[in-house]
Amino acid sequence: MMKELDDLVKKLGNDKVLHFLGGAWICAIITFVVILQEGGSIGSWGKVSSVLIGTTVVVFLSVVKEIFLDDKADWIDVVAAVIGCVTIFASVGIGVLFNFLSA
Repeated sequence: MMKELDDLVKKLGNDKVLHFLGGAWICAIITFVVILQEGGSIGSWGKVSSVLIGTTVVVFLSVVKEIFLDDKADWIDVVAAVIGCVTIFASVGIGVLFNFLSA
């Protein structure tokens, strides 16, 4: 299993993997803050759509980084970061599903 993971990282490159992980992490933090700030008043769809706020922040930060901090913009880095947000959509969706099934 580790050999396959190493091969995947070599194929994609460390930079893309770090953008994926960083995008997921930032999206998760922002999403958690939004969900917790809303408390119990937020419904299931509100929780799932809260990830859109995290994704918007990731897109904004990624574009700013590529334009202002890098010598040459690599838009695939932005795509990798946004793909990381997909894991947060899935996680929140699974959490909402488990909450629904336990009621």
